[in-house]
Amino acid sequence: MDGVLLINKPKCITSNDLVLKVKKHIKEKVGHTGTLDYAASGLMLLTVGKATRFTQFLQKLDKEYIAEGKLGEITDTYDSQGKVIQTKPVEGITQENVIQVINSFVGEFDQLPPPYSAKKIQGKRAYQLAKKGIQPDLKPVKVKIYSIEILSVDLPFFRIKVSCSSGTYIRSLIKDIGDKLGCGAYMTDLTRTKVGKFDLKDAVDLERFLSLSLEEVEKLIIPVKEALYFLKSVKLDNDLERRFKHGQKLNLSLEEGIYKVLNHQDELLGIGKVENGVLKPDVVLSVNG
Repeated sequence: MDGVLLINKPKCITSNDLVLKVKKHIKEKVGHTGTLDYAASGLMLLTVGKATRFTQFLQKLDKEYIAEGKLGEITDTYDSQGKVIQTKPVEGITQENVIQVINSFVGEFDQLPPPYSAKKIQGKRAYQLAKKGIQPDLKPVKVKIYSIEILSVDLPFFRIKVSCSSGTYIRSLIKDIGDKLGCGAYMTDLTRTKVGKFDLKDAVDLERFLSLSLEEVEKLIIPVKEALYFLKSVKLDNDLERRFKHGQKLNLSLEEGIYKVLNHQDELLGIGKVENGVLKPDVVLSVNG
């Protein structure tokens, strides 16, 4: 089993626990390409077997979410899992105000991650420090919101569909919307609906997945080459294939970037990075031959 699985994560389970359950069921090495909050549900891309070596490339894919926010209250975690630390009136805020402010977040900007996040600070996770009452020294991260579709505004609640770059915190987006309105807000619900071109509708529910036989699981596996659809590809002849497998740099007339490296039979050999026309092996699947 070497490839990618699309799993629909239920609420009230950590991403790590989901990975452990899948790993125990299929008895293979399993990784994930981006966590989902404990209280969130939705699409998780899991890498299986040799595909775990390509996890870093899949982590950079854009995401899509459907989220609900509640105006008038701020929690310490920016979501419903935390405790309310501030309450502000929402009287005077109109549906038009909310729509205008939400739309103002489309574009690229610096976003401050939530204090209760998995961001590492001097070897410690931010949430580990926050739980001890220590304010994490978090730095703003540049994120991009490609689009926001306003699904409903039923004050004090609003629902939005967000298409964004990897690394965007929807909890922070909801809080920032509330701050800009002057009344605060926290996230009450979150579902990840897309990762790159992969869609939640094609994912299997975790509970159902754990009831499948290994033969049924194998049918769900997306081959690594297909999962890396977003990378450019280069095909090598037999001699160059041998040299690539042994970690040798190859002088090729290629544009700079990251490439899927294939043999003349269209089989995936690994990943290479091109700089100044030189292809350098980054991930090599096999050194045989």
